[in-house]
Amino acid sequence: MSVFLTALVASLLLPPLCFILPALGGLALMRRHRAAGAMLVLTALVALAAASTPFVGDRLLAALETPPLMAPPARAPGATPHPPAASGAAIVVLGGGLGRESPEYGTDTVNPATLERLRYAAWLHRRTGLPILVSGGWPIDTRLSEAETMRDSLTADFNAPPRWIEADSLNTRENAARAQALLAPEAIRSVYLVTHAWHMPRARRAFEQAGFEVIAAPTGYTSITPSPMAWIPSGQALRNTHIALREWLGQAWYRLNSAVRG
Repeated sequence: MSVFLTALVASLLLPPLCFILPALGGLALMRRHRAAGAMLVLTALVALAAASTPFVGDRLLAALETPPLMAPPARAPGATPHPPAASGAAIVVLGGGLGRESPEYGTDTVNPATLERLRYAAWLHRRTGLPILVSGGWPIDTRLSEAETMRDSLTADFNAPPRWIEADSLNTRENAARAQALLAPEAIRSVYLVTHAWHMPRARRAFEQAGFEVIAAPTGYTSITPSPMAWIPSGQALRNTHIALREWLGQAWYRLNSAVRG
C-alpha cells in the first residue's frame, strides 16, 4: 500500500474525521429521520469532545508506553563499549518525521519528535560507545530522507555521527527489515531500539520478528494532566488520542498481516 493511500485510509478511521464524517451523515439523515439524525450528530460531537480532553488522550497514550530503560553504566573515556557490544550490538533510532523546507535552515530538517529520539540516542551512544544506525525513508515531496536529516542533526547538534544510514523504509516493519539487512553482515544481532514510548510495542515486535535481540530504549513519555484541567478539551489532547488510536490500529494491521502470511 502506498504512503498516500495508507495516510488516506488512516485519516478516515482516526480523529477528527472519524467523528466529523458521522456528524455530517447525521445532518444529512435529519432531512428524513430528524430524531435519528440528531442523535447521530450529538453522539459524534460528544465523542469528539471526549477525545479532545487530556483525561482521554493522555491516558490512551500512556497505556501504550513501555517502561523506561535502566540507564546503562557510563563507560570511561577511551574504554571499549560495554556488553552486549562484545556479541555485536548497535543503537537503532527510528525517524519520527521531518520538517519540510524549514525556512530558518533552508532545507528539510528533523521535527520535534525525531529530535527527541535523537537526543536520547546520542546520550546512549555516549554512555555505551555503541555505533548508531538511523532509519527513515522519503516522505512525500521532500528533498531529504528522514535518515539524512537525522544524520545531519546527530552530526551537527550532538557530535555523534551515525555509522549507518537506512533511507528507504516507509514504515516500522520496513525499518526493521532494512536495518537487519545492514547489520547482519557485521554480525550485529542486539540493538538498543530508540523510539517514542508509545511506539515501542509495535516497533519492538517488528524488530524481534526481523531477528533482533531488542533492548527497548523508549523516550518521550506522556505527562498526565492533573484535574480539573484534564477535562478541558485541547488540540494537543486530540492529537494524543489520534496517536494512540493510530498505534492500536497499526498493531492490529501488523497482526493481521502476520496471520495472513502464516
